Amino acid sequence: MAVVSIVDGLDCFAEDFKGITLHGSKIKRAEFEACTFVSCDFSETFFLSCRFIECRFENCNLSLVKLTGTKMSDVTFVSCKMVGIDWTMCDYKSLLSAEPLRFVESILNDSNFYGLELEDLVMKECRAKEVDFREASLKRADFSGTDFKGALFENTNLEYANFRDAQNTYIDIRRNHLKKATFDRYEALFLLEIMEITLV
Repeated sequence: MAVVSIVDGLDCFAEDFKGITLHGSKIKRAEFEACTFVSCDFSETFFLSCRFIECRFENCNLSLVKLTGTKMSDVTFVSCKMVGIDWTMCDYKSLLSAEPLRFVESILNDSNFYGLELEDLVMKECRAKEVDFREASLKRADFSGTDFKGALFENTNLEYANFRDAQNTYIDIRRNHLKKATFDRYEALFLLEIMEITLV
């Protein structure tokens, strides 16, 4: 267990937090750099104007977490449950050089990325069902192995994105930017089905 308690105004570097429970708590203006969070419960926690830089979350529950005004850069989530998060509430603009977010083998169902510019995003082997990616710029994103059942893509920039081994990629090629994007041959059929093309 970490000897440091997560409280308002905390400023910590390279701390390891394990088994922390903050369910439903409110944390204001805390800063974390190069910290690791393992098996923590942050579900429904309200992080207001906080900062996470070069952090890693493993096997954590962050469902319905609120990130109002919170800065995130170079943050990795592995095997985390992250249902119903509105990522548009984060503060991306004030970061001088925001590094990509990385989601690996995590559950992101019912989350919102509407209109965000998250180039080089990594979302590998995840469940991203009913996620809203409309109007977002996701150039060079790595979506390999992710399930996009019910996900929304509309005027989304997916140039050079990697959809290898992804599932349920139902994307209208007329309403999205897919230049140089990579799809498996079978999944590419979904791109044609929406245009009512019959394959024989």
